[in-house]
Amino acid sequence: MRAWIMGGASVVALLAGAASAQEAADVQEVVVTGSRIARTDYVAESPIVTVGAAAVEARGPATLESTFNQMPQFAASNANSGSSPARQGRNNANLRGLGIQRTLVLLDGRRMQPSDALGAIDLNSITPALIENVEVITGGASAVYGSDAIAGVVNFKLRKNFSGLELDAQYGVTDRDDAGAVSISATMGGNFDEGRGNMVASLTYYDRNPTFRASRPFFERSGIASALQGGAIVSNASNLPTQAALNSVFSRYGSTASAARNASFGVNADGTIFTTAAPILNLRYPEGEPYITEEGRVGFPLGNTLPLQTPIERYTAFVRGSYDLTENMEAYLQFNYMTYDSAYSRPGWSAGSTAPLALIPVTNPFIPADLRPILASRPNPGAPVNFTFSTSRIGRTAYQFNYDLMEALVGLKGKVPGRDWTWDIYGSYGETDASETTSGWVNVQAWNSLVNAADGGASICPGGFNPFLAQALETTPGQEACFNHLNRTLHEETKFTQQIVEGSLQGSLFDLPAGRARFAVGASYRRATYDYAPPDARVRGEVWPVQATGPSDGSYNVKEGFAELYLPLLRDLPLVDELNFDVAYRFSDYNLVGSVHTYKASADWALAKGVRFRGGYQRAIRAPSLGELYAPPERASAALGSTVSGAGDPCDVGGRLRNPALNPNAARVRALCIAQGVSPSIIDIYRFAGSSVSGVASGNLDLKEETADTWTAGLVWQSRFEQPLLRRLSASLDFYDIKVKDAIGVITSSVGLTRCFNADGRSNPNYDPTNDFCQLTTRNTNGGIETQVQPTLNLAAYEVSGLDFQTDWGFDLEDVGLGYRGALSFNLVVSRLLHYKIQNLEGAPFLDYAGTIGNAQIDAGAIGFPDWKVAASATYAYGPATATLSYRWYDSMTHASDVGIANGTQPGVKDRQYVDLTGTWRLDKKTIFRAGVLNLFDVAPPVWTGAGATDLGLYDLLQRRYFVGVKRSF
Repeated sequence: MRAWIMGGASVVALLAGAASAQEAADVQEVVVTGSRIARTDYVAESPIVTVGAAAVEARGPATLESTFNQMPQFAASNANSGSSPARQGRNNANLRGLGIQRTLVLLDGRRMQPSDALGAIDLNSITPALIENVEVITGGASAVYGSDAIAGVVNFKLRKNFSGLELDAQYGVTDRDDAGAVSISATMGGNFDEGRGNMVASLTYYDRNPTFRASRPFFERSGIASALQGGAIVSNASNLPTQAALNSVFSRYGSTASAARNASFGVNADGTIFTTAAPILNLRYPEGEPYITEEGRVGFPLGNTLPLQTPIERYTAFVRGSYDLTENMEAYLQFNYMTYDSAYSRPGWSAGSTAPLALIPVTNPFIPADLRPILASRPNPGAPVNFTFSTSRIGRTAYQFNYDLMEALVGLKGKVPGRDWTWDIYGSYGETDASETTSGWVNVQAWNSLVNAADGGASICPGGFNPFLAQALETTPGQEACFNHLNRTLHEETKFTQQIVEGSLQGSLFDLPAGRARFAVGASYRRATYDYAPPDARVRGEVWPVQATGPSDGSYNVKEGFAELYLPLLRDLPLVDELNFDVAYRFSDYNLVGSVHTYKASADWALAKGVRFRGGYQRAIRAPSLGELYAPPERASAALGSTVSGAGDPCDVGGRLRNPALNPNAARVRALCIAQGVSPSIIDIYRFAGSSVSGVASGNLDLKEETADTWTAGLVWQSRFEQPLLRRLSASLDFYDIKVKDAIGVITSSVGLTRCFNADGRSNPNYDPTNDFCQLTTRNTNGGIETQVQPTLNLAAYEVSGLDFQTDWGFDLEDVGLGYRGALSFNLVVSRLLHYKIQNLEGAPFLDYAGTIGNAQIDAGAIGFPDWKVAASATYAYGPATATLSYRWYDSMTHASDVGIANGTQPGVKDRQYVDLTGTWRLDKKTIFRAGVLNLFDVAPPVWTGAGATDLGLYDLLQRRYFVGVKRSF
């Protein structure tokens, strides 16, 4: 398959309208992304790709992020897959898989207002109707733009001096008649005062319907939550029932197998009890109503009840104006506003057996009759019942998000009389207000008042509260009073602000043999603030399982000075048609991390007409974001994987690390488990009944800046042939190598556990329970993992390197003697990921995750890193019509958890191919109709680690879908 793709895909291409980074003759001065110097050519020393407005429009302007997520240079995010409430409704750019916080997004070369505490830019806040093109460069650009430009820069350039009225509308829906989305935009503008001024305004409305995973066969059995909706009685390792009592109860059910003394028990609808893990005994619920059995355990289906696509209703408004005050001075202003609502719901969260509401007294009248003799056989029969349950017993956990983003900018720019110098001074203020309202949380005091009441809570709500039933109170007739007594709704507010003042000057300095030396200098001041206001109930720790936390606020500021020098050194010599050199330097003074220096040196060498080499070195930095510094403790589900797939809790007796045949240190693992809190009485029967645990992460004021060193080298070739067939042929090949030091990141739960138990053979060779990784785990009285701390630290280093190849080719059919009208154009982009190395902590070995799936250490929304990505398209244009066939291929991947581990057995994924068909039809000079079929062959995602598990960002989850749109100009 790979050989066929690499050999045959050269006849198709990536995106209609995408242009390669090649020279283009233009007498107008332009500023290429990656530089602040205006030049009369369009040459970039860094690897650059320009995406035209036609490429964005081909897939519909309402889905701006899909254009970039399908480019091989980007790692797609699962922000809207419904896997978690984080980043719901927002879409971000993630170059090279280094994280959304390491890709700098600009609007006309200026910073934008961040949408979250990481400082990432929401692409939804960019007005698609005014996009002229988008320039993407790889590698550090901090010397030119400042912090965050570690992986590269995405610069959206808008149309200037728009005049007229333009209306656009689009509707899309899937092949299964769901996930419908509609967008409408109106853009109007014009000149005034005899052309001295121009104003343009653009308004956009976007509405998208939700879709749940249950609508796709792929997700029919997508994950299992081990905490039962009706709760489970958990045996206390220090107070176990007798085997005789267990045998007596289960023999009455006709069970021939024996229940283990440390088994957990659920309650059937008829009041009998069942075991929740292998051997599963006496489970009387029909499969899926409400429980399923999977991998030897009982739970309720989790994944297929999650959203596949979250709903969004979004409004955006953009206004820009300019006025020539004098012949050499222009005043300008810009205002950008976005507001949107998004929602998310999921089954309830699990409450562990040591939660503050997880003990039920033996006097509770709802304890099943068959459970009472088992409890009475314990050494301490009067001890409370250890209980674990899901808040789904109350109802689904529902989230409502609202985001308001505003940015206002005013400035002056002009020319220096008598010189070819230009200057620009502007100031901006931006504010993002994020509110979150959630319901489905359990009030601890209310719970305890019900389960401890002698009448089972009947005096509080009619009929009382039976914690062992599987029906959700929210949807059970007659239980409204109990639901209202237990349920709590929380509302919290977060605000981010950003203030910028910047001034710059650029122009020519002196003559060199090959042209005029040019320069740019400037200074800027930037301040950002963060303010988080939790509800009082969360501050007091009254709700479960929300992490108790207080309000948090903070700020940082930075003062910067920068300079850049462009030197055209040689021209019109043998083997040197042109040689240019560019250097830049920036000094930044942060109030929190101190002084930092960034710089670059790059060059381009035209060997001859049409053949150009380019490359350079960049030192970049990223200062800690507001969220990384000030975010309060936050509890979330942390995936570990299941024991059956080779992951899960290392203490599980059925796991790989406990198996002497697979791990010669299995006895030392066993001893470490006991040292961590797994009771010796159950160590050899202990099972991990789940695939995730409760993780807690928070900010860290002791963070320092990240630094990155980037090397790039490339070749750009443009045909000089006169034959019509080859005249429009071009190609580029670029190498990049990015090394990030002191990288800020989170030690994920799976990494913390595997390193604690020395799965890599290096992190804890003495199996010491005081090892730093082991200190991240807290176990409950039954040995299970209660909490896994996920600290935010300057972990160590990332190293990412690869190759990008792009070719463009086009010709008119008549010119090549085919006898047909029209034109064909092809484009092919191939990305080869050479290395994706991560060093967890200083001194630890680098592990290479290139070609793997499942590593979430850098970005939880991007976990797949194929060795090869191919994106291509072929476009036929005839008269007013175009038709484009697009193709994408992602290489197969192995499981990330097997990296650095001998005899790894976890499954990977096979390769995937997608084909899209899109087209446009110009009905008249002012009307363009567009339509398309995405994922033409309805390809489902590949299965990874089990049914319904996959990379939720990289692969197409919605499958085949259609869109139609029309644009009308007046």
